[in-house]
Amino acid sequence: MPHGWSRSRISRRQLVGGGAAALGGGVAAGLLAGAGTDEHSHAHHEHEGHARLRVLRPAEAALVSAMADRVFPPDADGPGATEIGVVQYLDGQLAGDWGAGARFYRDGPFHEPYDPALGYQLPLTPRELYKHVLPRIDEHARRQHGNVMAALAPEHQDHLMDALEKGKVKLDLGPGYGSAAFFKQFLQNVKEGLFADPIYGGNRNVAGWKWLDYPGDPMVYDDSYFFFFSNWQAPYDVKPRGLAASEAKMHWH
Repeated sequence: MPHGWSRSRISRRQLVGGGAAALGGGVAAGLLAGAGTDEHSHAHHEHEGHARLRVLRPAEAALVSAMADRVFPPDADGPGATEIGVVQYLDGQLAGDWGAGARFYRDGPFHEPYDPALGYQLPLTPRELYKHVLPRIDEHARRQHGNVMAALAPEHQDHLMDALEKGKVKLDLGPGYGSAAFFKQFLQNVKEGLFADPIYGGNRNVAGWKWLDYPGDPMVYDDSYFFFFSNWQAPYDVKPRGLAASEAKMHWH
């Protein structure tokens, strides 16, 4: 944990904005408690009625859940990342074109980038990357703390996330892409799962938008939405709705 921070002073808004996932406080929701086995994780998904996962195995889903809930833990403002649907969002993305590396340049040679702005520089697809990295994160957790991450106490999970962010977890991806780079990618995927339109599998019950006070798709609200362009001082108090509501409305008309 960075010097000078205390969990009591940290909001989830600071976590998402600053990217310091290791600062997460509170007990993580979802698949954390006792999720050290595939059987327990699978049973939890079945019990919660979550959509069947297409790419992530139960142990991988438990790890993603634990990590995501350290980035965006449940608190008095609302549910955490797992309950909002980040695991389902990521699984859907990994199962689709992005996960397959569509539109990625994946021909060599592959060299360590001299500038982070050059972006993704691996021969692996995102799906292959997650499949490669997740077991190694749990291996690191076992070596350092004696169990997979999802079964660890919150403070140990925080230590592991801090190690990831600082590039201290060995992922065996070669030069130029260490755990710090993966942490950055994971943080971006968590943000997407929290705040993308619910049609993509995350942002369940528009909980992410409610937390941001974001109204969602403006096309749902007809002409009333445009009233606020010229009346900025008027409160815009609506229930957030996504693309599915717009599509349903268009079919109804």
